[in-house]
Amino acid sequence: MKRRSFLKTTLASTAFGAAPFNILKAGPSPNSKLNIAVIGVGKQGTANARSLSSTDNIVALCDVHEGWHKEQIKDVKNLQGIKLWKDYRVMFDKIGKEIDAVCVATPEHNHYTISMHAMHRGKHVYCQKPLCHTLNEVRLLTEEAKKLNVVTQMGHQGHSSSSSANIRNWVQAGAIGDIKEVFAYSTKCYATEKAIVQGCKVPADLDWNLYLNRAGEIPFSSSYINREWVKYNHFSGSVGDMGAHILDPAYYSLDLKVPLSVRADVITPAKPWSLPPDGGVVTWKFPARGKMPPVIMKFYLGASTRNAPRPRHMEEGRNSRIQSSGSVLVGEGASIIAGSHSQGGRIIPEVKMQETGKANGTAFRCEGKGHLQNFTLACKGEDTAMSPFDYAGPLSEIIVLGDIALMHPGRTLEWDSKRMKITNDEVANNSLFMRRLNPRDDMNWC
Repeated sequence: MKRRSFLKTTLASTAFGAAPFNILKAGPSPNSKLNIAVIGVGKQGTANARSLSSTDNIVALCDVHEGWHKEQIKDVKNLQGIKLWKDYRVMFDKIGKEIDAVCVATPEHNHYTISMHAMHRGKHVYCQKPLCHTLNEVRLLTEEAKKLNVVTQMGHQGHSSSSSANIRNWVQAGAIGDIKEVFAYSTKCYATEKAIVQGCKVPADLDWNLYLNRAGEIPFSSSYINREWVKYNHFSGSVGDMGAHILDPAYYSLDLKVPLSVRADVITPAKPWSLPPDGGVVTWKFPARGKMPPVIMKFYLGASTRNAPRPRHMEEGRNSRIQSSGSVLVGEGASIIAGSHSQGGRIIPEVKMQETGKANGTAFRCEGKGHLQNFTLACKGEDTAMSPFDYAGPLSEIIVLGDIALMHPGRTLEWDSKRMKITNDEVANNSLFMRRLNPRDDMNWC
């Protein structure tokens, strides 16, 4: 079946395909527990479902690859006996009234359509990071979430930590002076030199059309499934996987929001099918924000982490990194270091940390025990979501701009956020990560 025929056929079989904005009332279940559907139940989805099942009801599981799903949940007692759906739209048509909220843990190229579909059904949405695969998907999803009376949350769990709040309080209080430089690093780059395996047969238990969703049609390959999709730019991006975790301390505490430009320098050019094989350095420039000065933020990826600078205020003989990934906010007289998920935030040098101590400030602290419970409590009106889409959206745009720069290295790309346009490079402006299809024209696929 041709792809367009497939889309029309599957849409015609669903009520949402015929009436895309049939909003149902969302809200907690009468017994004070949410009824949650988990969509994308592989490794991350299974972990999320296991956690959610400890406080609320998992009433549906949805995954396009039945064998992969069953392998992941086989040892999870709380997820046994729950019906598996392949098509999330059919699931909503059949049991939508039983669902209060969804957890979206699919590959990122599916995030936009599934989250948009759920929101317009009146469902609260927890969507894994990165929020979307393309810039226009991020912007549209963020704008739509503002219009609808649903709770949203992006899954970068470190944002709900006490360390994240402490970092913001230190920065806002001026504990280390003006911050003009940030550098971050991650040894994870998901590079692959392997060419895509050709001539593969689609497994009988996988719906390849549903897997592709709105993505451009390409032949099935075993290279793309079982978490391997993260290595290919058709489905993912180098900055996206860890960027939402690692860049958040600077984004949150410095109120960065909109960059002026982005540039990537790579060790070797990207393979046509993959991500930069040996890593790279992405540089964003941000303007002054109120009394805060302009900021240059650099993200060292993969092999390029070897070139990440030693923190300026780190004492001699002290390990310069917390772990394989993290970030450093460089102030005038001291710096703040943090791990990959905002954890372990401390001021350096240590003498300055002891002098300053825990910051007193107004950074919001959630009621829930962690990011997922913060979301479920917010759905019940008992908390406020820490990373709703209007917070996570601008962060995700920064991330996707980094992916675009890595695909077009060696050029400083100037960004006009209001027009959503790279103003000085038409090739980059029309790249894969800018737009897939026109979401407005293709809204029914949601």
